[in-house]
Amino acid sequence: MSKGGRYLLCSKKYGLPLFAGAWANPGDTNKEAQEQGETLGKEGEQGIVVLAGGGGNQRSGVPNSLLLAKYDFATTVLSDAVDTFSTGDDPPLRVAVHPGGEAIVCSFEKDCRVLEVCREGENVKVVSAERDGEASLQGVGEQNCVVFSADGTRLGLGGDDGHLRVLEWPSLKLVFEQGGAHKSIKDLDFSLDAALVASTSDDSGCHIWDLAKSSKIASLPAGRGEGFSFVRFSRDGSKPLLFITVRKGGMGYVSTFDTTSWKKLKSCKLQDESISAFAVSRDSRFLAIGSTEGDISIVDASSLSVQQKLKGAHMIFVTSMEFSLSGRALLSVSADSSARVTAVEAVRGGSWQGSLLLFVIFVLAMLVVIVGDGLFPNSQHDQGRKNLLSTLLAHLNLSSHSNLTDHGSA
Repeated sequence: MSKGGRYLLCSKKYGLPLFAGAWANPGDTNKEAQEQGETLGKEGEQGIVVLAGGGGNQRSGVPNSLLLAKYDFATTVLSDAVDTFSTGDDPPLRVAVHPGGEAIVCSFEKDCRVLEVCREGENVKVVSAERDGEASLQGVGEQNCVVFSADGTRLGLGGDDGHLRVLEWPSLKLVFEQGGAHKSIKDLDFSLDAALVASTSDDSGCHIWDLAKSSKIASLPAGRGEGFSFVRFSRDGSKPLLFITVRKGGMGYVSTFDTTSWKKLKSCKLQDESISAFAVSRDSRFLAIGSTEGDISIVDASSLSVQQKLKGAHMIFVTSMEFSLSGRALLSVSADSSARVTAVEAVRGGSWQGSLLLFVIFVLAMLVVIVGDGLFPNSQHDQGRKNLLSTLLAHLNLSSHSNLTDHGSA
């Protein structure tokens, strides 16, 4: 199939502005098998995506709905909507799917509601869910972000009014609350162990909250002329990093911070426009950014270098994005009514300059073996040759690794 054909098949229009999107895996408790199926692209392996959007008051003629669609990892085809759940006059603004894959918390203008994705044979649908404690979600006002912790034990709500709430899941018992955490919360995220919450705002940078101590333990101020937007903790547990998107001079940057010292480690400009959506893969290998111009980029998290870029993936600004469980597919949605699933490209070889460097190092290593006696006379011969070979092989391994991790652009 042509590249253009794949582009059309993995992108669909759904007839209403889309504000949020997420992956679900209802009824599938074997996440490792699902992740392997995604990675290998097995025939029949399908992911379920939840799409949320609408047009406000129903008199506008644009419905307010949650939609379900299927994505086939083998054929890279995104389906039309297979289920539609009407939300009446209330447009769903944000969604978070529990790591278990079924429960959905959806934010509306005045409150949040709990829904579920159910599987009935080959069919999937959204249904209302009755839960004890759901009264704690009523009357909370508009939430700019709704986030589950990675272990599924906590639910975080970041209000447009600056109110930060953390609730226990599934009891929905309030375990932390901070009124006036910011003037207005832009984004929030949990650390991998769900012990910390990071929140961002245009007016006051980024705050770090310790849930056990019920207190703020650090503040990361934005630099002059900067504004913080989205925030994500690293997910793999081996690299204690915090990623923050930064708006500076109308351009999009990503900064990384050490989560032990909270010192900034790096900041890189990644696009000429502001970043309108952000995600990190579960293994923390990749970041994804969406632009106000509808472009999406997949970024190497360690080097902050763009590995894939798709210009015009959407007609207007990207509103939401999320990696699949395996991290090998990226869901993005836009207010232009489109949803798209982009396959994260397989590792490809490096440039011709890298190949030439490998060849030169290989030739030098062979020369050391062949003419080593002339280079290292007497007793120094063996040790000297070993040292030089070790140095060359070290460079060879480093270069090989660099080439193996070099992804081409889309």
